[in-house]
Amino acid sequence: MTQRYRGQELAIVLWGAITFAALLASYTAFRPVRDALVLDGNPDDIPWLFTATFIAAMIASPLWSRLLANRPKRRVVPLAFHVFAACAVGFAGLVAAEVAPVWVGRVFYVWGSVFNIFVVSVFWSLLNDLLGPRTAKKLYGPIAAGGTIGTIVGPALTKLLVGYIGVAGVLVMSALLLEVAVLGVWRVKKIGESLDHVPVDEPAHASALTGARQVVRSPYLLAIVGYVLCTATAATFLYLEQAHIVKDAFANRLERTEFFATLDLAIAIATLVVQTVVAAPLLALLGPGLVLCVLPLAQGVGISVLAIAPSVSVLAVIMVLSRAATHGLTRPARELLFTVVDREDKYHAKNMIDIVGYRFGDLASSWLHKGLLALGAGTTALAIAAAPLAALWIGLALVLGAGFRRRGGDASRASHEAAVAPTSDGDQREPRAR
Repeated sequence: MTQRYRGQELAIVLWGAITFAALLASYTAFRPVRDALVLDGNPDDIPWLFTATFIAAMIASPLWSRLLANRPKRRVVPLAFHVFAACAVGFAGLVAAEVAPVWVGRVFYVWGSVFNIFVVSVFWSLLNDLLGPRTAKKLYGPIAAGGTIGTIVGPALTKLLVGYIGVAGVLVMSALLLEVAVLGVWRVKKIGESLDHVPVDEPAHASALTGARQVVRSPYLLAIVGYVLCTATAATFLYLEQAHIVKDAFANRLERTEFFATLDLAIAIATLVVQTVVAAPLLALLGPGLVLCVLPLAQGVGISVLAIAPSVSVLAVIMVLSRAATHGLTRPARELLFTVVDREDKYHAKNMIDIVGYRFGDLASSWLHKGLLALGAGTTALAIAAAPLAALWIGLALVLGAGFRRRGGDASRASHEAAVAPTSDGDQREPRAR
């Protein structure tokens, strides 16, 4: 029985990594072009795009909850991927026909920002539903590493093929990669449902506001919201500083695209090393709470240094370190937090936090950054604000670590009591082997 269970773990790691790789390859195939295009305009206008993205997220998340209310949750995940693939093909048609290039580009930027957060969120919702916390600690690092491989494959495919298939062809390629992810989801679901701790998948009563209500009622979920807001604030500050530095340092779109592609490759390699070598041992040894403290330290120092010494070389080092920490450690650790909540929270509340919470953080912090620059206190204020932001961030990480341990202990005791409870004929069940 033990050997069979190990085989299931390996199968889930393999198919989970393939699925996550396809999802992130689909996104990163068009990301360098998107980031370069937006710099054709004024970087100070980026907060308006973040505002539009937040509005789109406010529409998408309730629609997702409403869709979940009437259908088995695990069957809806591939449907979401199909919808985004169809949208990518639609954008390809608009680009090929050169329909309103400026406005299509802006809409595409917003769509791409929602796409990235949404497909990743629903994929991890499925994994959190299928796997318990003990199994997730072992598997989330390698599965996340698969996504990092996708971040290498996506830009590589674009660089290799864009001269032959054009931007429209890249979007069609992204749609095809999403369909590969659908196949991977089907395999992950089939293997995961054979694990003995997975409940029967039945739709529950829910509405468009279910996710928001669940978040408000749970201190644990509210702490996750706080952590996400801190993450979004720091990431947005760095992104906007990056936009200004790159705009000033490189004269044209080609040079900017090449810089972003090189930066993405360095980040992907560093992240892959962290995920394959560091993530699983650290999560098993320290748990998610302490691992979640790494990113606040990295980005708190990074924001301060970049505010004091803004340059392309300093930017590159800080972006590599902070994003490797984000994707290599924070992503698997934060997803692990959702393995100890109930199934409704894994789909409804998690989506609300990932989509609306994160994009609200982008929105608020982008306008705060713009306001600081308008007041002439940008770099100084950023350096001063980094320390209290990091302190609050670390405090939330520690609170979440304690909450995870408490919830995990409660779940283990409940599982043990259910396993040894008397049956209807008076006999006791033996705990099932894992």
